[in-house]
Amino acid sequence: MDVDMQLVGCDEAELRICDVLEVLQEEEVAEALVVSTPKPIVRIVEQPAPRALRFRYACEGRSAGSLPGVHSTPGARTVPEIEVLGLPDNIRAVALVSCVTRDAPYRPHPHAVVGGRGELGGVACHGGVCMAALNGSRLPLPHLGVQCVKRRDVEIALREREKLRIDPFQTGFDHRKNPSVIDLNSVRLCFQVFLEGEIKGKYTVPLDPVVSDPIYDKKATSELLICKMSDCSASVAGGREIILLCEKVAKDDIEVRFFEQDVEGNVCWEAAGDFTPAHVHRQVAICLRTPRYCRLDVSVPVSAFVQLRRPSDGACSVPLPFELTPLAPVRSSLPWLRRPSLVLSSSTASTSSVTETTSNGTSLCTLVPVVSSPTDIPSGLLTVH
Repeated sequence: MDVDMQLVGCDEAELRICDVLEVLQEEEVAEALVVSTPKPIVRIVEQPAPRALRFRYACEGRSAGSLPGVHSTPGARTVPEIEVLGLPDNIRAVALVSCVTRDAPYRPHPHAVVGGRGELGGVACHGGVCMAALNGSRLPLPHLGVQCVKRRDVEIALREREKLRIDPFQTGFDHRKNPSVIDLNSVRLCFQVFLEGEIKGKYTVPLDPVVSDPIYDKKATSELLICKMSDCSASVAGGREIILLCEKVAKDDIEVRFFEQDVEGNVCWEAAGDFTPAHVHRQVAICLRTPRYCRLDVSVPVSAFVQLRRPSDGACSVPLPFELTPLAPVRSSLPWLRRPSLVLSSSTASTSSVTETTSNGTSLCTLVPVVSSPTDIPSGLLTVH
């Protein structure tokens, strides 16, 4: 394999990406070096930001951009970074970075990892993967980007990856035959670290690979926004079916949040609407059932809010008002409990017994007031129920 991409930052012999790729060409990778026990472990110190980068095609003729870290702010930029715990001081290591699918089992993804040189160390890229040398036990990656491929080019990209044997979890490449099952709007970064073996410059001791949190194409999902709701109120008992129309959302990365605030603006109650990814229609409509309120004995409507929330990055839409109404009063099915009656003060009214037969033949004894005339009832003592 004729690849001559030198890595910047290596103290001694020239290090090329083929030094690792040659190892992957072997049917079995031999661990030529006995490392200390326990085996070093790869850990992601700073995750990549999930929605900060637009995936770009190679034909766009411009840089794919660089992934910031998840904790980046306008005033302080961070970058993805890994660390090898338990790495002996005298052992050199390199990291191979590739794209894998978002969902397990993590299969090779057709999108390519691309990078460039920077002050924090060099990155060599070839065939959709990048390699960088660790400076000590940590490796920041300030210039990594994701270059996407079109659906029709998925099989070609995966065949190239297969030739290089870039298959971190040994899942195979059968999925290239069915490109429609591959989500082209999301990837994970997979970090494979190799330690230098007995032969200087040959990295023959692989460590267990690790994957990042999902990274989503920024252009694939819009800003969260509720456009219209079928209903703006529901009972405190919950369970009412409503439909939200919204801007495009990812069906497995969206929640509908109901919440109430106190007079100071603090959230005093919140719950999620009940729905599954199958209830998200074409990414723009959500059919859900309202949640149960924390109290059912309210006597007046509760003013609450509803909004969309994206779990992957915590982004929320502008909340809209939503009213939680009290439970409807239960009316008795017994007719005699629903008839208006006179309630009189015991000091001014006397009663007599009247026997009444209902429609089902039951005899009832009712006490009714005896009043000589309406004028005999003092003002304020007559009440109709």
